[in-house]
Amino acid sequence: MKIRWYGHSCFVFSNSEGKKILTDPFDTSVGYEIPKEEVDIVTVSHSHFDHNAVHLLKGNPIVVEGEGETTIHNVKIKGFNTYHDEEKGQKRGINTIYLIETDGIRILHLGDLGHPLTNEHKEKIGDVDILCIPVGGVFTIDADKAIQTIEIIKPKIVIPMHYKTPHLKFDLAKVDEFLNKIKYPIKKFHEKEIEVTKDKLPTSTEVWVLPY
Repeated sequence: MKIRWYGHSCFVFSNSEGKKILTDPFDTSVGYEIPKEEVDIVTVSHSHFDHNAVHLLKGNPIVVEGEGETTIHNVKIKGFNTYHDEEKGQKRGINTIYLIETDGIRILHLGDLGHPLTNEHKEKIGDVDILCIPVGGVFTIDADKAIQTIEIIKPKIVIPMHYKTPHLKFDLAKVDEFLNKIKYPIKKFHEKEIEVTKDKLPTSTEVWVLPY
């Protein structure tokens, strides 16, 4: 499977069958370049402009929103409702996290999660190979709460997202605030697209920082 991060919470996962899954598309006001490639499936964690700009994508992808379970093009997707804040959605509403399973790899994308996950969430979700987790605070969990969540989920790979970069047009914490606190090995990649297979996953948790 190939992985590309387009910035913010937007990834494209390309599986061995040539199917592409895109997460949380943003609009032009966010500051990153809109993905130009056509994709097959799009997951939307919630209805904010920096996560639901499906209308700006090329082609006619199948859009997955909200809690539930589905299989599209042999890709299994489970949505679990969480909250966009620590007050059970009273400030910013529902946030759906997605477990995406393809090529034997289980990816958990946390969208704009606003509170740490718990052991109860872990029981529902099961094992996770790749965790895409917000770390920038302000509208989501911050570095400390991200670390709490990682300790619960225990993924093989952690990919931080939703943090301040030179391109992002609003303020969040930078990724270094997260990286400086974690105890796991860190790998920083220069390639815009990386490849991972089930048999080459790390045996213990690593943090992978991707360029956009």
